Amino acid sequence: MAEQDTETPDAPEIPLWFDELRPGGDAEGFLERRLRHSLLFVQRPVKRLLVTFDNLSNVSDRSPGREPWAFKFAKDINISHLGVMAHVADWYRDSDLIERFQKLADEGFFEGYDRVIFAGVSMGGYAAIAFGSLVPGAHVISVNPQSTLDTDIVPWETRYEGGRRQDWTLPLSDASELTAKLGRVNIFFDPYHELDKQHVSRFSGDNIHVFNCRHSSHKTAVFLRKINALKPVMQVAIFDKLDEVEFYRLYRGRRDLRWYKGAVVAYFREQGRDELADRFGMAFRKRLRRVQRQEDHDDLQASEDVDATSLDFTSPPPEPTTVSATKLAKTRNVSDVEKSNARCAIVTTMKNEGPFMLEWVAFHRTLGFQDFLIYTNDCEDGTDKIAQRLEELGLANHVDNKFKKGASPQRVALRRALAHDVYKSADWIMCADCDEFLNIRVGDGTLSALFDAVGQADAISFCWKLFGCGGHVAYRDEFIHENFTWSAPEAFREKYRGLGLKTIFRPSEAIRKFGVHRPKFHNRPEGFVWKDAGGKPMPEPYFGTGWSAYAKFDHSFARLHHYAVRSVDSFLVKRDRGRTNHIDRDQGVAYWADMNLNMEEDVSLVAAAGRTRTEFDAMMKDKELRRLHYEACAWHRAKVTALKQNKEWSSFYDLLQTINKRGEAPVNRDKLLEDLGVE
Repeated sequence: MAEQDTETPDAPEIPLWFDELRPGGDAEGFLERRLRHSLLFVQRPVKRLLVTFDNLSNVSDRSPGREPWAFKFAKDINISHLGVMAHVADWYRDSDLIERFQKLADEGFFEGYDRVIFAGVSMGGYAAIAFGSLVPGAHVISVNPQSTLDTDIVPWETRYEGGRRQDWTLPLSDASELTAKLGRVNIFFDPYHELDKQHVSRFSGDNIHVFNCRHSSHKTAVFLRKINALKPVMQVAIFDKLDEVEFYRLYRGRRDLRWYKGAVVAYFREQGRDELADRFGMAFRKRLRRVQRQEDHDDLQASEDVDATSLDFTSPPPEPTTVSATKLAKTRNVSDVEKSNARCAIVTTMKNEGPFMLEWVAFHRTLGFQDFLIYTNDCEDGTDKIAQRLEELGLANHVDNKFKKGASPQRVALRRALAHDVYKSADWIMCADCDEFLNIRVGDGTLSALFDAVGQADAISFCWKLFGCGGHVAYRDEFIHENFTWSAPEAFREKYRGLGLKTIFRPSEAIRKFGVHRPKFHNRPEGFVWKDAGGKPMPEPYFGTGWSAYAKFDHSFARLHHYAVRSVDSFLVKRDRGRTNHIDRDQGVAYWADMNLNMEEDVSLVAAAGRTRTEFDAMMKDKELRRLHYEACAWHRAKVTALKQNKEWSSFYDLLQTINKRGEAPVNRDKLLEDLGVE
């Protein structure tokens, strides 16, 4: 959603939307060119519809490559998009446009989606609320909106002379009077901007949620984009529920923005508080220098964190399953090292995963992973003790993952992993959770066969395939990948959670950050080859951002089976445990409705259970490991029993068994929550 480049190139520019709507393209849709506005619609698999209205800054754009506001954003997250492009600054006061939207609503155009979201900025922010009112239950993302420019209603509004001259006797003229039938209306503005404040104060109702973006002036959308908050804010509002805690956590990014410093200093000076302005400016510069020094020494700091939390190796574990200090390699440079596939590693974070750990390690050892770097935190079932015993047996490396309150255990662990010996010595490494099993579909099902099939590569991404409980209610000590076989269809793309990627990559100096879903880079690394699970090059935009699979993502060589819910019993424990990444989001009914998919049966990993059993049985020959495993299973059962004794948990348990049964299409999550009276 970056600002659009309006410079006209020498050669005709092909718009992004043309690739989808041209003959032979992937999508269905339409383009309607009208005198004052154009409508562009692209239908995509995920059942969310984003409707956007351009702002004043785009009105004069006549370039062939013009696209509606947020077009690329909608494309990246694979949701349908209806974009209204304005050719005049008329605040959408156009009887033809109003009639067109009313007709779309009457014809059922907006039906069949899990959620419809109207969005826009300033002029577009007004239109998002006004036109959104034609679709009862629609959600709204409105940034710096005017409530109306009718001079009889807002005589104090002195901006936008052209807008005030429009016909405000037409329908939808006062957005503040049109919100009663809408869903959540999210409004973002700067409360220190007096005119915007007066407009926002005219909105009221239980469905109005106002987010104060202090010191962003009337450029709140640009401000949010500069602190890398605009896309996350919109994504949460589209797929979930944006609350104050999540928003203001993202808005903390303003602390590193010089624009914010200048705005605050100017505010204090306008108040005649020059001394405070000077003190704030000095404190800002001091903090910014400290942040920059922190980034410059991030690798060193990560190393110190690992040293402080790692266990002391008193004797080197046996080869080839652990890392010998004498064999550490310097982090590889993509362009100047002879590439090897010999050493493959997984980094994982765990809490109360004891009953499932040994199967997961055994399974991935059969694929060819030698090194497992296991970070644990706050375990009650002995997960940390199992990880420690695996280290003593030379089967893994264990780190007690200490972190500050409110931090993400997984993100902390991945930052620290960059300085760990396992990362430095790996030819390939990936982040994977204990409920994720890599299904290699070529050759003998090993990493070696995968690398041969993919060919030259520095990173390979795998897309989740979501597996549900498959009717398993009670917890049993049995292999997950052998017994849980009901899943989403192979080409299913209607749940955005099901499009998530995980990436195995070669550590190199090009890697800036070890992300949960993919590596992150300083710049586009020269010579770095990134492919999907069918050996096709990943689209270039992924080098900047992206965590989900694009429309033509190829799964031919591998798929990542994601057993996110397991049995109903085990899901209770998972919900009680909390999350390792988005720690502030509850794993409740909405999560179950999205992740418990049981539409068809997939038995492709059942045959792998034999070789997994061989590895598992070998580990269970160790008396201590066997004891710890059985203790973890007993703790798990006891936890389930204790949770079900609570009335609310018992009701939750009963409800889960009614949602997305075997062979059924998934329920409409938003309607389910509405019927249950859950916000």
